[in-house]
Amino acid sequence: MKRPLSSSLVLLTVSVLSTGCATTRPGAPLGDAAEESLSLADDAITGPTSALSIAQTGMHGRYRRQPVSLEWDYQTMTGTVANQATRLELAEGDDTRVWGTFAGMATDLTEDGTWLHGHVGNCAFVLKRDGDVLSGVRDCGSALEKDITVAFPASLFERSVGERAALMALALLNTRTPAGVPSTAFSSLQSEHRSPTKTRRDCHTN
Repeated sequence: MKRPLSSSLVLLTVSVLSTGCATTRPGAPLGDAAEESLSLADDAITGPTSALSIAQTGMHGRYRRQPVSLEWDYQTMTGTVANQATRLELAEGDDTRVWGTFAGMATDLTEDGTWLHGHVGNCAFVLKRDGDVLSGVRDCGSALEKDITVAFPASLFERSVGERAALMALALLNTRTPAGVPSTAFSSLQSEHRSPTKTRRDCHTN
């Protein structure tokens, strides 16, 4: 006797669910795909040359082939990125502020749900949220760039302040090479950021 079509569909649906295929979710982009196409899914970040795992109190793996080892709590983040020291102070209230050193670069960032502003190394940012994207201007001392776009999903603000700080700094680090700076390996770009700070112009959006 032939099984009714509706019964076959139910069995097929149960089979798909049991394999987990129906629950697979694509990762969300992080940073700027023009630099490296990073995908963030729950507790992992992957890219062509990146693989990072995220735990409740830390992040470990490689970003653009460079080692990353970070630990955090609700007040500080410590560790190394590309073999360069990281130590950030973390504060959370009406806004979120992180300051200190990330990957050997002076870092000071403030985010209030709408605006993200501050600097990582020699690059100053003023970015405004539009859905899951931050867009605005960047000044790395050579030219004011008015078309910067950084993927940073709004859902990330449900995560702990330490995890958000790590993802925020990594997203800004993973932006296209600054105007006027030759495209180089990550380590060379790090050296550019660690050069003596140039006088920065104030960033303003129109």
